[in-house]
Amino acid sequence: MRNMVKFLSIGLFLVLLILSCSDEPTVSDAQNIEFGFDTMSSYYSTQKGSTLEFNCKGAQSMDLIELYIDEQKAETWTNPSSDNFETLISLKLGIYPIEIRAYQNSKLISADARRLIVNASTAPKNISFDLISSHPHNPTNFTQGYEFSNGKLFESTGNPNNDGSTKVAEINQKTGISIREISQPNPIFGEGITILGNKVYQISWQNQKCFVYDVNTFELDTSYIYHGEGWGLCNDGNYIIMSNGTHELMYRDPDDFSVIKTLSVHTDRAAVTNLNELEFCEGYIYANIWTGEQRRQQDSRIDLSKIVQIDASTGVVDGVIDIRELIDKSFKKGVPNGIAYRKVNNRFWLTGKYWNEAYEISINP
Repeated sequence: MRNMVKFLSIGLFLVLLILSCSDEPTVSDAQNIEFGFDTMSSYYSTQKGSTLEFNCKGAQSMDLIELYIDEQKAETWTNPSSDNFETLISLKLGIYPIEIRAYQNSKLISADARRLIVNASTAPKNISFDLISSHPHNPTNFTQGYEFSNGKLFESTGNPNNDGSTKVAEINQKTGISIREISQPNPIFGEGITILGNKVYQISWQNQKCFVYDVNTFELDTSYIYHGEGWGLCNDGNYIIMSNGTHELMYRDPDDFSVIKTLSVHTDRAAVTNLNELEFCEGYIYANIWTGEQRRQQDSRIDLSKIVQIDASTGVVDGVIDIRELIDKSFKKGVPNGIAYRKVNNRFWLTGKYWNEAYEISINP
């Protein structure tokens, strides 16, 4: 009897050993379906028009693999014979949810969700400029917006010391001093401005208010409420374009400030975040870059000393202007934050927070 028990024990051990060495996938293997990217990051970057390749570990044990991009089914593979997959990325620039789902016998076994960053397909060019002249700028102005309209120069300021210094002003171009101005009381922290038609639009940082003034009288016409932070403003002649410190620009209806569409801004390497003061010129949006305390810049070529030239139709950063020379010239080596395009001579005026000068430049083609 004792030998019989010993024999059965040895037999059971051998059966378990054979099963453990089997090449057939087990249920626990099937539960490990994943993208198999080289990095364990929840984000994966690719370029528009390129092929997204991934190794879906355990896929051959599945009957069906489904790929979802932006919550839409993008592709399916039935009875896959390989763990390697690829799909062409033709999406516009942006950041999208991406997920693979694995099925056996029509039952969902496993899924893996990440984020897909679709970047530009070409690198930005370096844009040079000629420094034409310098003009006085009020060094007490914490500049947030800067714009020419009908030959007149306008500026908006912030309120970093909580002393009621938020204002919109028409600026004397020879002295840098206000000709006329309108202020907002504490705690309003003013941000960018733009002029469209006979109205001046001024946004606020965290107050979530846009103030609309008559450009000729500075009388408050109306105000709009929006969600989130406000940073920079410009317009393309039809819509207000607004930055909020992220990689996205919002196109807003000038009649009610509702969002019409968003534009995701990217180089060939990454989404470009901390977009700040804006200016629109001939199909391009020019943007200052703020420092990255909250949102770290993923493309090392983009920093505070750069102005990015953005294709307004695609969000592609076509070019980068290095303005370190102008930052070093400024009496107050603070943050560059002011881009005003003067159509009459095709030149830009650039300034910054507490700068004592504005620099007139001509961009080289």
